Amino acid sequence: MIDRPARDNLAERLRHLASGCATNYEFERGAVRSADPAISEIEFRLAWPVYDDMHEHRLTDGNAITLGHRLDFARAILFLKTNLPYEWKGQTGICGFLNGIFRLIPFSRKNRLDTVTGDLRVWPFFTKNDYSVALKQTPYLNGITHDVGKC
Repeated sequence: MIDRPARDNLAERLRHLASGCATNYEFERGAVRSADPAISEIEFRLAWPVYDDMHEHRLTDGNAITLGHRLDFARAILFLKTNLPYEWKGQTGICGFLNGIFRLIPFSRKNRLDTVTGDLRVWPFFTKNDYSVALKQTPYLNGITHDVGKC
């Protein structure tokens, strides 16, 4: 099930979080419930691990995300702007609960995705072809050539 409003909401929240325009608390306050598995999976696997939820902060300066994380955020935002289903196995039920517990143990296998045919290099896309097709579309600033500001 594709929940277009929830996907658009998460895409904007991810953009603001990754760019430092929103704090981690602002990111969390904007969350919406959805049956679309892409929403909870991307929040769980991508957003939640990059910030400290014990205090409010922006992902800037000492809290800034790495270039690799920025690329992951960009790919997730691009995925959210498609109408592709989320095909990875979800972290729900008892397996999701246990995975959450193991995330608290140092050096655990965080965010492990069980994969049979999916390409981890293009997650949350499932195949490189889906990712390549999505790259040809421009969901943001299509045709814009002037500076639109920082946030």
